[in-house]
Amino acid sequence: MTRKQHRGYTAVELLMAISIFAIGVSGIIAMQKVTVGANAHAKNLTIATHIAQGWLDQLATDAAAWNHPSPGTATSDIGDTTWLTLAQGNANQWLRPAYDVTRNFGAGFDAQGNPVSDANSANAVFCAHIRLSWLYPQTAGNGLLRTEVRVFWLRSGQGGTVNGQPTCDPNTAAALIENAGLRYHFVHQTSAVKQNTAS
Repeated sequence: MTRKQHRGYTAVELLMAISIFAIGVSGIIAMQKVTVGANAHAKNLTIATHIAQGWLDQLATDAAAWNHPSPGTATSDIGDTTWLTLAQGNANQWLRPAYDVTRNFGAGFDAQGNPVSDANSANAVFCAHIRLSWLYPQTAGNGLLRTEVRVFWLRSGQGGTVNGQPTCDPNTAAALIENAGLRYHFVHQTSAVKQNTAS
């Protein structure tokens, strides 16, 4: 055997092999980054959907306290509800509902979807607004409200305040969120609640 046949890889061959390996690894790393981002978004979307459904359930439960006007009582008692009372004078407007201590439920939610009180609203990752619209007036004793919920959270890379206020701060007007749609992801759900008419 000649000396030429016993030679190993040359430096050029090693550099080429390392370059090809690096290109392959960088592609895998780039795919991993996209996958991690997609998984995080899917998780947030799932949590936001559960929050929106929770709000629709809370509003349906709230309707149990809405019994009049009825054949026996002409005066409306929608004011006895926790949140449906917001339909009076605020119909068709997005509103940030206040936190209710008794129900342990409000507008703000942490990263796992647990309710956050208004006092701790700076810790909220998700925020919910509601909009109530009259479908059938309660004057007939069969009031029907359309209930809409929107849950929103910041897009990746966006700041956590609107006009210097945290996203879910009680002082942050709902209209500011509507006008900053590019900063947030949104989930919308709609249902209806009927007056629980007393006999």
